[in-house]
Amino acid sequence: MMATKNYVAELNEYAQRNRLKLKYEYLGSDGPDHNKVFSQKAIIDGKDYPKGVGKTKKDAKLKAAENALRCLLDGKCQDLTENAAEASTPAETDINFICWLNEYGQRNRLTIKPMETTRPGPNNAIPWCSFMVGDKEYPAVSGKTAREAKEEAAKLVYDIINGNKTTDTADENHSDGSGQQSEDLSENVFDLCTTTKNLTVNSKDPSLVETNYIGLINDYCQRENCSYTFVDEKICGTPDKRQFFYKLRINNKQYPVGKGKSIKEAKQSAARQAWFVLQEQSSKVSCRDGSLQPITFSAERTTRCSLCLSLIVAPAYHTDDTEQPKAGWLKLSVFDHYVTLLHKCVVAVHRFTLEFEPLEHLGKGAFGSVYKVRHKQLKIEYAVKVGCYKEKSLREVRTLSDLFHRNIVRYYTFWMQDTGYEWDLRDSYDRDSYDNNPETKFLYIQMELCAKNTLRDWIDEKNKESEQDSKRREESLRIAQEIVCGVEYIHSKNHIHRDLKPVNIMFGVEGEVKIGDFGLVTSDDDDEERTVCKGTLYYMAHEQKTERKYDRKVDMFALGLIFFELLWKLSTYSERAKVRFTAVMQMFPEEFSVTFTKEKQIINSLLSEKPEDRPDASAVKAELEEWTQIFSTQKASRQENQTV
Repeated sequence: MMATKNYVAELNEYAQRNRLKLKYEYLGSDGPDHNKVFSQKAIIDGKDYPKGVGKTKKDAKLKAAENALRCLLDGKCQDLTENAAEASTPAETDINFICWLNEYGQRNRLTIKPMETTRPGPNNAIPWCSFMVGDKEYPAVSGKTAREAKEEAAKLVYDIINGNKTTDTADENHSDGSGQQSEDLSENVFDLCTTTKNLTVNSKDPSLVETNYIGLINDYCQRENCSYTFVDEKICGTPDKRQFFYKLRINNKQYPVGKGKSIKEAKQSAARQAWFVLQEQSSKVSCRDGSLQPITFSAERTTRCSLCLSLIVAPAYHTDDTEQPKAGWLKLSVFDHYVTLLHKCVVAVHRFTLEFEPLEHLGKGAFGSVYKVRHKQLKIEYAVKVGCYKEKSLREVRTLSDLFHRNIVRYYTFWMQDTGYEWDLRDSYDRDSYDNNPETKFLYIQMELCAKNTLRDWIDEKNKESEQDSKRREESLRIAQEIVCGVEYIHSKNHIHRDLKPVNIMFGVEGEVKIGDFGLVTSDDDDEERTVCKGTLYYMAHEQKTERKYDRKVDMFALGLIFFELLWKLSTYSERAKVRFTAVMQMFPEEFSVTFTKEKQIINSLLSEKPEDRPDASAVKAELEEWTQIFSTQKASRQENQTV
């Protein structure tokens, strides 16, 4: 029957025999997700033929080939193609592929996002580019220039969408009874490219979308003789909209958190995250059905890229009758016509995961997320801050690059990438700007790694103690001195921090104070108008809340409140809020006034309503040093009297 024929192979044979140029154009899909109908049409020598529709792209292409054959053989398609002929596609060599891709995105309401990078080459850096079309990432392509790489990447997307790279050659070479199998494989080549992180293709699964990452992890652990377990992180959401969070632990190493609507989905996601990390640590991945020698492409086309192909097909193809391949395996020579495309199917290696091994997610804020990482070559641990790039994001980088002080978090370098780190991409960044703006880039800032606990944690721990700790005063004086030293240095560089608070003050490896988070830093220019109410309300000076002109004295006000919190036990947030209000009014608890006479005097001056009445950091530093020396002398004298 006609319905069982391979019309694609027959049409290819017809076009080859008559020296006609044949290609297919994908026309899109209609209907809901569960019942989509796809459309394609054949174009022969620039002439459009009636479209074919089907439940899958393959069925639509088969129908389009059948319609074209009927027209060509029966000569009855003049009326069917009259309008289509007017809209014939220009020759491929005349197409501006970047413009075509942008128009394709507008026509189908898809965001088109170019991802341009450079990778090390034999002599210099090589430009690479790939495209995100909607939520689908296409393979990366290299070029002699950034423009050429972008054009080649757009052309690759064009070829894949229109079927030029994935079907024609195979159908020409295999127009016999095995042509249908070749067509099946061709339909899945793009899925092979997009799943090269798994690097395993099995034709028993035509969609090649669902990958059993738990199975891959299990195989890996058996091969490496290690154990793994899933760790339940948390459950969020209402009963009808649960979100489960799991992470994978292999031996004693933990991998990024995965989430899902079910426990199974969350575990699969966690296994996927771990699998990607494991792959980046090795250029060879063992396949699920055995270990194969990888196909390695030339150095100028790829950077240390290996593909491990496991294509299980029956019956297997072979090139001659004398040399039979092993049963069940597809001879690699059959894929000669895929080599051009496979050269481009390389795993995108980002600088972040190329240079660093992510160890832990330390936290997130308005800017993005902070990760504890280990440099793969230096074996040194750092913190890397990742967030959506905005012009004002560079303000923090510029400031940090200008600062080098014992009491300020040290900055090393920064770079930009087209993608964020996948650990918690959906949670940490501004999703609206990320989803709707194809030009979104991500800023990575490499910094000194500090202790996980901040000054906020230190204060909260002290507040849990039953009585006012006798050592708390001594420790608080040291911490206050170091904070003032850092603030003095910031002001000496003509900067205003604007967001001094305990959570932004950390500790180094030796316990020294480290001021961080310079996301709101600004220049201390007397004539500059500033943003009203920029910072954290609790620690804001009056003029910072209401006026457009203020100076470095807003930092001194925040310092006064921090100094008070360091010294005095405040068990609850409501108590903090109440005492904060009275402290600004120069009214302190009576016991505090009696116990901390000198400290109260310093805090009062820092909390002065008028900024000009607040002392500079250098004056507070000198006063604290003098008082600390007096306090230490008095303490030593008391201890001496007790021992006599």
